[in-house]
Amino acid sequence: METVRVLPGAGEKHKQQTEDAAMTGMFSRDVQSRSMEQTVSQTEKLAGQLCSVMAAYTRKTAGLRDKGDQLVGQLLDLSRSEDPELQLGLKNLAEDLAMVQDYRQAQVDRLESRVLAPLKAYGDIVKNKRAELKKFSADRSREMKEIQKLEKIRLKNPADRQSISQAEVSVQKASNNAQRSTRLMEDAIMDFQKNKLEDIKTIFTDFVTVEMLFHAKALEIYTHTFHNLEAMELHRDLELFSSRVRLQTSSPLSWTVRDTLCTTVLFRAPAAEGGSGSSQRPRQNLYPGLAALYADRGTRRRSFRESRRRKTRKRSQTQRLRPPDARTQLIVVEDLIKKMEAVGVKTRGTTSGDCRLDSCKTSLGQSVHS
Repeated sequence: METVRVLPGAGEKHKQQTEDAAMTGMFSRDVQSRSMEQTVSQTEKLAGQLCSVMAAYTRKTAGLRDKGDQLVGQLLDLSRSEDPELQLGLKNLAEDLAMVQDYRQAQVDRLESRVLAPLKAYGDIVKNKRAELKKFSADRSREMKEIQKLEKIRLKNPADRQSISQAEVSVQKASNNAQRSTRLMEDAIMDFQKNKLEDIKTIFTDFVTVEMLFHAKALEIYTHTFHNLEAMELHRDLELFSSRVRLQTSSPLSWTVRDTLCTTVLFRAPAAEGGSGSSQRPRQNLYPGLAALYADRGTRRRSFRESRRRKTRKRSQTQRLRPPDARTQLIVVEDLIKKMEAVGVKTRGTTSGDCRLDSCKTSLGQSVHS
């Protein structure tokens, strides 16, 4: 029978190699653990920053929706005080903007469900990965403690083979657990990194899709709104406004004319050839269309006329009115012509019966110079 010769010190050399391999694996796992922790920490930081920014983006979008609703209300309030054409245009604009805000609300809901929710979920994912890393670190620390315990026994009792053997078994067991935990952690961290990349891709794909959907709908509505605004015929409102302005600006002059006619005998025109005969011309013929312009104010005119008549009768009882001379009549007529021309009323060529302002002015001028 052949005997196997064991060289002196071969067992010690094998044990030393085993211990060196364990130490090398332990240091390798230490580097690997730090790399995993760094990956998880970076992911946690990235997810937290993205979640914060996207939450602010969603809040700003919701705030823009609220401001859009306020703008719709302001447009509706403004439309109630405008003329028909602009009123219709503002109402259509308000309705279209309200529809855009409805789509913006849908955008906010989609951002919360498709973007914010997955980013918030990374808080729990990172928490679970940190728990796994903690377990892996515990196995690695246990291995380190067993190795240190073995070294102490060897230094303290190098002849105690039984204690050394038990410590070596414990080191081997702790090393096996650490290796198994390392393999599991490697698989877990690879899945974590893969899921992170896919989630980031999915999140931002959904984000872009949500933005595209909103802007496509908004562009469709705004295009319709633009055509509606372009089709507005504002000249109709301008004509209506112009008619109101002309009526209002002509009112003060008309009452000035009536006051002048009621207080002064204007047209006691001298004879064409220097005669002394005269006749008072009808007041209503001085300004053609004056009675028609205030036909809808009959009550006001009658009360004004009756008041003037009472004052005139009372004044005539105390003193008799003397007709103004030709110079006074000429000054009044010239002032009246200037006021009427200032608001666009034609005086030259405007006739009513035998009343002609320009001919009256000429006649009065001849009388004054003579």
